[in-house]
Amino acid sequence: MTDIVRAAASDVPALAAVLANAYAEDPVWSWLMPRDRDRKLRLLFTAHLGQQVPAGRVWTDRDRTVAAVWTEPGQWKLPVSYLLRNAGTLLRAGRVQLPRIGMRLLALEHRHPAGPAHWYVEYIGTHADARGTGRGSQVLGGLLEQADADGRPVFLESSNRRNLTFYERHGFAAREEMAFRTGPPMWPMWRREAGR
Repeated sequence: MTDIVRAAASDVPALAAVLANAYAEDPVWSWLMPRDRDRKLRLLFTAHLGQQVPAGRVWTDRDRTVAAVWTEPGQWKLPVSYLLRNAGTLLRAGRVQLPRIGMRLLALEHRHPAGPAHWYVEYIGTHADARGTGRGSQVLGGLLEQADADGRPVFLESSNRRNLTFYERHGFAAREEMAFRTGPPMWPMWRREAGR
């Protein structure tokens, strides 16, 4: 069985590479970053993980082949200070696509449910070399056990239709396809406490 651990600061480069690899062919990220995607995703994920690891919000497996970023109830919204600290990274990674990235992020934030209070899976990804090994399921399962112990639901937005069955196996349900003015759709998904 894979050990599930909270990531340390020293894990950030490896886990940024895992997430960049996991989202390399994602429809939304492919639309947001049509060129030089790996480098840009590494930049973005390095900055984001660097802020989330100290808060204990990044989980991984012993071999650092899975990365999951999630937040506690009421903590999903990124503060303005976070955006200001990462403005340079966003500019370097986004370049000419920055308006497109900003509009999608604002649309997601606007549509994020205010209630009920919930845990939020922001990102989860498995490196291509470890897909199909069950490691992603084990890391996600560890997060869900914590949410179940807390008695609160879990929310996420899937940016890839192919991943819906993975989340459904873990008790998530998509109620709609979320369309945007431009770009690929996404699927908001809820998981209620196990057994309910």
